[in-house]
Amino acid sequence: MNSKIGEIVDRRTLLSGLAFVLGLVFLASFTIQHNHFYSGICGIIGCLAIVGGFIGLHWDKIQSGDRHMKRTVRLLLALCLVLIILNVIAKLLG
Repeated sequence: MNSKIGEIVDRRTLLSGLAFVLGLVFLASFTIQHNHFYSGICGIIGCLAIVGGFIGLHWDKIQSGDRHMKRTVRLLLALCLVLIILNVIAKLLG
């Protein structure tokens, strides 16, 4: 890694940010087409990448016991689980 980049951003922050951005891109694969909810494996990977990236970016706050950050992570996990459950239901019914 370039030493100048290493001085500005540590490796965990860089990888967490990259996971978060890739998660947003993959999450864009969730669509509603003709009154049906649809996504492939990319949507599920996107959900997991967003949660992982967010946790990685805010790991210090989570470890220190910040209640607001823990609540935010739980909310993000719940929203991603709703998307995954909707995807599974759509696959079973479709």
